[in-house]
This record gives sequence, C-alpha cells and structure tokens, in this order.
Amino acid sequence: MTSLRHRPALDVRVEIRGELPREDAEYARAQALDTAVGLGPGTRALRIRLTRVRDRAMARPALAQADVDLAGVGPVRVQLAAATAREAVDVVLGTLAGRAGRLREQGDIGFAAVHESAYRPQYAARPLAERRIARRKEVVLARRTPEQATCELLALDRPFHLFADAATGRDALVHRCPLSGAPGAGRSTGVDPAGPLDLTEAARRLWLTGGPFVCYADPGDGRARVLYRRYDGHYGLITPVAEPR
Repeated sequence: MTSLRHRPALDVRVEIRGELPREDAEYARAQALDTAVGLGPGTRALRIRLTRVRDRAMARPALAQADVDLAGVGPVRVQLAAATAREAVDVVLGTLAGRAGRLREQGDIGFAAVHESAYRPQYAARPLAERRIARRKEVVLARRTPEQATCELLALDRPFHLFADAATGRDALVHRCPLSGAPGAGRSTGVDPAGPLDLTEAARRLWLTGGPFVCYADPGDGRARVLYRRYDGHYGLITPVAEPR
C-alpha cells in the first residue's frame, strides 16, 4: 500500500491499494487538491483511496472512495467504481463535491442519484468456500432519530446505518433500497433487527438472499449485529458495544 500526502494545511491524502501506476496516484492527488480548494473554507480533511481489483470479469475494476470532513456539515463519503482509475477519480470527486454543496445549501442530499447507478461498485465473484469475515468492527452506537440516521446514511453513501434510537435507546437500522423505475436511487426505512440468529445462520441467510447485508439479533446478548458483503467478495461484521465508562 502506498500513501501520498499533500500539504498539511488542507490535509489531502491519496491512498493506493493494489497495482496502479504512480501517474494515476499523482493525478488523483492533483484532482483531490483541486476539489478540496473548490470546497472552500471549512474543509478539514479530504481523503481518496484507489483500489484496482484483479478480476477480469468485472467491467469496473477501479474502485475509488472519497471522504471529506466539512465544518458545519460533518463527514461526507462517496464510493464508486469505473473502468479506469482516472475515470473513477473524476466520478467520485465530482459526486463528492456535488453532495457537499447540496448539504451546505439545503441540509440534505435527497434520495435521487440515478446517474450513479452506472458507477456502483461490483462484488467480486469469490467462491463461497473461500469467503471469510475479513473485517470485524466494534462500534458505540450514536443516539439518533430515524430522520437523523437517514441523513447520515445518505451522506456517508452506505447501504445501511446502525444506530441507537433516540427515543427508546434500542438498536435500530436504516437502509437503502431501489425505487421502481429509478435505478440507483434510494430510500431509507427504519427496521428492527431480525430474530435471534447465530453467525453461521446469518451467513447462510446472506448467501441465500443475495442482498448486501443481514441485520439480526445475537442470541447471546440480544443486541443487533450486521453481517455485510464486502466488494472483495468477503464479509464484514459490525458489533455494537457499550460506551466505556
């Protein structure tokens, strides 16, 4: 992994994963710096991560993720894929700038993002026997209303967002799902976790449904868990934990 960093004043970073020409990294750094400058005052940090997947079956093997922290707005994140690294950089930074601008002006980014459907990352076709939980993440859930959680879900460009309901304190989830006639658009719905499942059964359900994630209640502590698909073909597991005293 190669990490490139520009001047500290803007805290612009480019991270390369996999085999990509250095020229692509330099292009990404220059474009990221221009984007950070264009976002204006209050841009605390901007990071772009480029990954090239070794899978000839994938039409869009170049994956780009861009994150920015904006004063008065908070974190904004976009993850898209394209045929080449430079195209992925252009698409992800352009989308990031558009979302940041709308959040500043209107306070939300809305649900419609139809044009992004052509750039949504693809899941690697990894054989079932080779899949494993490649990442386990423990999180302290923030207390949010469903409306606040939905805004964060969209700003962070995630398929789901686990949070603690502000009214009840219980684990809750909002998620994206396609709208009819509008590929790539999304809406969010508050849901309770599924009934108690062990990890093996949750993985089986995720495989059977072919969805991006499964939210379930752990039979041990009764708290929500989210088992999700990663774009490299493996799985990730999110576990909520109590806030340290």
